[in-house]
Amino acid sequence: MTLGPIGFMQPWILLALAALPAIWWLLRFTPPSPKVVEFPPTRLLAELKPTEETPARSPWWLTLMRMLLAALLILALARPVINPDEGRFTGEGTMLLVVDNGWASAAYWNARREAIEAAIDRADRGDRNVLIVPTAATDEIGEALPADAVRERIAGLMPQPFAPDREAVTATMKEALKETSGYSVIWLSDGLDYGHAEDFASCSARSPTAAAQSNPARWRPRWASGMPAPKAARSPAGSSLEPRVRSPGTIRAVTARGEPLGEAPFRIKRGETEAIAPFDLPLEIRNQVARLQIKGQRSASAVHLLDAQSQWHRVGIVSGESQEEAQPLLSPLYYVERALSPYADVLIPTEANVATAINDLIDKQRVSTIVLADIGRLTPATQEELEAWLDKGGVLIRFAGPRLEQGGDELLPVALRRGGRSLGGALSWGTPQPLSPFEDKSPFYGLDVPEDIRVNRQVLADPAVTMDAEIWATLTDGTPLVTAKRQGDGWVVLFHVTANSDWSNLPLSGLFVQMLRQTMALGPSQILSSADEGDGTADAAADTPRRAATTALAPVQTLDGFGQLVPPPLNAAPITPDQFAKTVAGPDHPPGYYGPSGQARALNIVKTDTKLVPLPDVAGASTVGFYTLKKPFALEPWLYLAALGLFALDILAVLALSTGLGFRRPHRATAAMVFAMLLAAAATAPHTAQAADTDTVETAAKSDADAEEFALNATLKTRLAYVLTGDSRIDRTSQDGLLGLSKVLGARTALEPGAPMGVDIETDDLSFFPVLYWPVREDAEPLSDETLAKVDAYMKQGGMIVFDTRDQERVAYGGSQGKALTRLIGRLDLPALEPVPGNHVLTRSFYLMNSFPGRWDGGSLWVEAEPANEAERNARARRTDGVSSVVVTSNDFASAWALDDSNRPLYPVVPGGELQREMSFRAGVNLVMYALTGNYKADQVHVPALLERLGQ
Repeated sequence: MTLGPIGFMQPWILLALAALPAIWWLLRFTPPSPKVVEFPPTRLLAELKPTEETPARSPWWLTLMRMLLAALLILALARPVINPDEGRFTGEGTMLLVVDNGWASAAYWNARREAIEAAIDRADRGDRNVLIVPTAATDEIGEALPADAVRERIAGLMPQPFAPDREAVTATMKEALKETSGYSVIWLSDGLDYGHAEDFASCSARSPTAAAQSNPARWRPRWASGMPAPKAARSPAGSSLEPRVRSPGTIRAVTARGEPLGEAPFRIKRGETEAIAPFDLPLEIRNQVARLQIKGQRSASAVHLLDAQSQWHRVGIVSGESQEEAQPLLSPLYYVERALSPYADVLIPTEANVATAINDLIDKQRVSTIVLADIGRLTPATQEELEAWLDKGGVLIRFAGPRLEQGGDELLPVALRRGGRSLGGALSWGTPQPLSPFEDKSPFYGLDVPEDIRVNRQVLADPAVTMDAEIWATLTDGTPLVTAKRQGDGWVVLFHVTANSDWSNLPLSGLFVQMLRQTMALGPSQILSSADEGDGTADAAADTPRRAATTALAPVQTLDGFGQLVPPPLNAAPITPDQFAKTVAGPDHPPGYYGPSGQARALNIVKTDTKLVPLPDVAGASTVGFYTLKKPFALEPWLYLAALGLFALDILAVLALSTGLGFRRPHRATAAMVFAMLLAAAATAPHTAQAADTDTVETAAKSDADAEEFALNATLKTRLAYVLTGDSRIDRTSQDGLLGLSKVLGARTALEPGAPMGVDIETDDLSFFPVLYWPVREDAEPLSDETLAKVDAYMKQGGMIVFDTRDQERVAYGGSQGKALTRLIGRLDLPALEPVPGNHVLTRSFYLMNSFPGRWDGGSLWVEAEPANEAERNARARRTDGVSSVVVTSNDFASAWALDDSNRPLYPVVPGGELQREMSFRAGVNLVMYALTGNYKADQVHVPALLERLGQ
């Protein structure tokens, strides 16, 4: 039985509420209380035999309290429970549970299981059948079953590593619901839109045999921007592995054996849908990365697999063109570099000597692929060096050109006929020739050939020489366009056109990029030099370079819904190489590795062009809430507790009435006091032991709140600070002085400081303030070790302290105040001090000055002595921008800066009057600018402006 969100486990007990009127009638009487009568005998004799006895009625409030006690006991026995999520389980008839169990559901699968179990429990209490419809189902939808039978079925319901097929489920649901007269729908969506959402909602909303409309209640996850779903990308410069991710967290790079190679945190910026988490790893380590996964998430959506095609290669490009820098768009290197740069480390030697450049690429750079653009003949030594490199697995890609038309050398897959074939030539054709589709034996098989690619000129294989090379691409007239030949463990590949657009527009197409990538992938990621052989540093995947497979790729390992590599399911089917790039992960092709060892290719859920779209509001489906359910709240113990409290109050009330305490006026206050004391003792006794701890917690919380408020006040605006000395007069002068200086700074500079703040040098954090003004008292005491350490850290981390001895003396450590300063900070690790030199930055940080007066004039301003060693000066400049951490004066700056609310001076200045005060303000402006900008004005670029001002 339910009443709104409140349900009763034993509703039949509520029938006892009908007895409350009889309980009222029984409880409204109570024995009369004894009367208190004065003792006079005559009055006593007169009332010995009363003429009539009448029972006294019980007070109305006592009867009402007892009635409430009885009602509470009845309600408690009925075991009421508050169900906060009762509104989610509306409707009658069969409960249709539509569950999105695709790859996007594993991240919150536990919450989804709890929601499913809660829905089944609700159907069980309502004697309703349940039909489970998984949208990523691998089998047929069953029939509606009682709740107990459905619980056994959901034990095998697991997330799948592919997207839901809502269109197929819609057709299946129509067939399964033909005989169902009525139902209500709960749709546990995964929050993503795969298309056909409105048709799916419309199908689940109307029963074919019922006139009633039932809008499905759609539940969704709490996130609204998509799943993590990392996808790999490479930096243009090849310096890092840059996966793109769609939710904040940490991504890990893992080897095939599960060994972590690195972690990269990432955060999604406001207004963006994805972020880049770069891994700056050496090439040898980067090529060992087998998968990227989001740390702490067990989901196929948090894993991206990498295969051999994802490995980074070093590619060297050498050209025979001598004027490529003058016209870069016509350079043979331009298009090759642009095509390979996003996928490899492209190296272009600056050495003009081809032999030296190739030697450097092989021995020093250890490239795996070399591209030779329009180089006709190689020297014998260079040719031998390339042959040895090819035997180790290198890939040599050569492009034709005017030089190669002369026949070339022996390091070619085919012998070439002298003279090229071109439009209008001896061996010409009437129109430019297009490309033929790639044959199945070609590594380019499966690539789409654009119809607009045309070849105007090419080099031809000599028909008089037997050709034992492989033909990977041809023109429509059958002439070879790309030929290749195996050389040891490597390959020699020849493009019979130029690497630029002189002979063909192929280099201008996207097909050119794909062909170069496929060719580059034939070799290892790097080739060891002779000196490095046998040291075990070669990449494991590069040991035996193989040609890409041309037969169907069978599944080897696949991902389950939780992102674990497992043996492939029985229904997993092979994929042909030409269709692999177009294949979308599904029941027949789950994500994972396909193909033989060494040639396996990775099929991922999310590809580089995949867009994840959040599921919008769907017409015909109302969003009820999230997966996270609020647990039912039992009211039974609280009702018993309330009844117990009323019972205690009833006992006290009966005792008061039976003893007549309620009628003795002289004792009313006493009885009320005793009653209040009893209640207070009962309430506070269990918590006496915790009182001290509570006070401590409140004190600590208050202290933390004060520290947070102090930090906010100090950081929201730039503020000057002064040290509280404990002398109210000195502290007031410091506050007025820094406030006056702040007004001058706001009026004359770009700085708009806030009101100055006083700091307790022992307890407050000093790191918020760039400048700290410290007036020295005559009776200053030495600082504690902890305070000294804090002051020392503040100065060494870039802070500046202005010690003002206020004694008008010329030396910093003489006289009464100098002795006070020595007592105060004598144990501090202070640098050597010197009077401000004439060329110091402080003399020109804002105003050009040669003295720094305050209320008094004549005292020197002391700063850190300039190091004599150039290295030390550079180190200091890097650490603190050349700012002196200590400034000592005796001229009482604060008194000269102090102004009242009307901006009138508070203290006279001696002996220079208001001109000296102006110079004092300028000194203060220079100090603050010096602390904020450092050695900025020491740059030589300011010298002409300063000299011009000096001349004025």
